[in-house]
Amino acid sequence: MTRSLTIPTGLTAAALALFALTGCGASGETAGAPASSAPAAEQTEAAPAEGDQSVADACQIVQTELTEVSSQINDASTELSEAVQSGDTSGAREVFTQVGEKIDEVSGQVTNPEVATAFESYSTAWSDFESVFGQVSDAIDSEDQAAIQSAAGDLTDSSTALVDASTGLSEVCTG
Repeated sequence: MTRSLTIPTGLTAAALALFALTGCGASGETAGAPASSAPAAEQTEAAPAEGDQSVADACQIVQTELTEVSSQINDASTELSEAVQSGDTSGAREVFTQVGEKIDEVSGQVTNPEVATAFESYSTAWSDFESVFGQVSDAIDSEDQAAIQSAAGDLTDSSTALVDASTGLSEVCTG
C-alpha cells in the first residue's frame, strides 16, 4: 500500500520542484510561464564585467531550459503515475534519467557563481532523487516489500531535499 501512495508523491515532488524553477519570477506569475522581466534579479546584481554572466542572465538560462523539462514531466505525469502504481517503473526511470542529463547540460551553461552554487545544490538533489527512485524501482521489480518500504521513506526525504533546493535556487533568482 505504501508503494502506491509514496511513489506518486515522489513524482509530484519532482514535478513541483521543476515547476517552481521554471516560474523563477515574481509572485503572481504562473509557474512554468516565462517571466515577463527580471527586475528583482537585476536589482540585486551590479552591472556584470565584460564576459561575466549576471544573475538575471543565469536565471533566464535555468528558467528557459527547465521549462522544457517540466513540460516533459507534466506531459508524462499521468502515464508515469499509472505505470508506477501498476509496478512498472521503467518509464519513470527513463524520464528521470533524461531530466538528469538535461540538468547536467544546463549546469555547464550557468557561470554566474551565485546561481551556479544554487543550481549545483539543485543538481545534486535531483541526482539523489533519481538514485533513490532507482532503488525504489529495483525493490518493486524484485517485489521486496521491506526494500520498498525503506526506499519509499528515502524517496520522501529526497523529494523534500529536491523541493528545498528548488526553493533555494528560486530565491537566488528572485532576489
